[in-house]
Amino acid sequence: MKLSKKHYTFIFSFALIVLVSLQVYYIYNSYRLIEKDLKKEAQEIAMKVMNSMSKYETDSNDDKIIDYFKKLNHDEKKQFDELQIIRTKVDYNYKIYTPIVDSLLDVYSKGKDFQIALRTDVYSVYDELNHKELLPNKNYVIYETTNKIATATNINQSIWSSDDITNQTDSDLGINKNERHKYKIKGKTDYELLNLRFLILKKIIPLIIVSLLIVGLIVILYWKSIQNLIRQEEQINQLHLTIDSIAHELNTPITTMKFALHQIQNKETKEMINRQINRLENTVDSIFVKKEENSELLDEVILNEIIQKIQFQYPEVKFIHQNVFEKNNVLKTKDFQQIAQNLIENSVKYGASEIIFDFKFQKEITLCFSDNGIGIPTNELPFIFDKYYRVNRSINQNVNGLGVGLYLVKNIIKRYFGTIDVQNNKRKGVQFIIVLPNEN
Repeated sequence: MKLSKKHYTFIFSFALIVLVSLQVYYIYNSYRLIEKDLKKEAQEIAMKVMNSMSKYETDSNDDKIIDYFKKLNHDEKKQFDELQIIRTKVDYNYKIYTPIVDSLLDVYSKGKDFQIALRTDVYSVYDELNHKELLPNKNYVIYETTNKIATATNINQSIWSSDDITNQTDSDLGINKNERHKYKIKGKTDYELLNLRFLILKKIIPLIIVSLLIVGLIVILYWKSIQNLIRQEEQINQLHLTIDSIAHELNTPITTMKFALHQIQNKETKEMINRQINRLENTVDSIFVKKEENSELLDEVILNEIIQKIQFQYPEVKFIHQNVFEKNNVLKTKDFQQIAQNLIENSVKYGASEIIFDFKFQKEITLCFSDNGIGIPTNELPFIFDKYYRVNRSINQNVNGLGVGLYLVKNIIKRYFGTIDVQNNKRKGVQFIIVLPNEN
């Protein structure tokens, strides 16, 4: 099936959309995979820093701060004062720990261009005796990096519970001996890779550039192909117009030659010139695909006469024919002559020395023409019925013609609602099979 420019454009657009969609899907998956790997690597670094911080033996050590919370007094006034003392200790040591955390991150992320923000805090202290949350709106940050977290990702959750009686006093916190303490404390450690998008783009931009170059190259090549196709169509249309004009101009001299033919006395010369005039007239008619409405139906006698004339016209060719003629209700003599003349002329042009006819006029009309010529390249078979189409001249430099013979045959068959099939013979040559309905 021959596709139009619109069909090619639609197919290309669809294929391009599929290609771009696949590339976007691949890039997106690559993005997510790189993101996952970078987050995992950053989390491992954050965990190392967190483990290193737990080794520092100062008042801001996690365990010591938690111990302070565990020993809070359950009296509301004392509880408030003790929380202020803990806040002061935490804030003081927070300033000490910030540069330490930053330096640890620099050590563990050396050479990776990671910008990691890290924070450990206590976000809930619940008094289980008084059933009250002591930190409803504020956290106690134990340590934090200079870079602050915008979107936190949790890497550690801790819950501590206490239900004990103090066996010693603590003057700093005002804790007395034999006080009961029952609290539930919750803490967490969060991190964020601040330059995550930059790191992902740094790895994925080469892939995006390559994908864009591929798509751009395909679009440019397609655009160039369309431009070439448009130019070729314009040239072909101009050629068609020129040939049609020439054929139209030939009608007048043909009519003049027919009139002059009656003045020739020599019978043989007259018949020879008449054959050539008829041949020229058929060629001109084929260009305009004239329809003969009043032509008589083909019968068996006329069929045999036409075959004899063809044999006489090409004495160098061996003709083998067999006919089964039961009835003919549709096929006109003029149309059969044009079909046979064009197919046989093509066979002779392309080197046939033997042509086989197999005609059956039964429920259907089957006309089979087979030769032993050079055949037709398989890739050109779909186009041989196009107007003015000619098989590649490299096959036979000496073949002349306008490329309208098979176009004419195809149009005649279409008028009869028939079919024509062409295929190369296994050994040599080509075969045309025409099937026509034998009913009006």
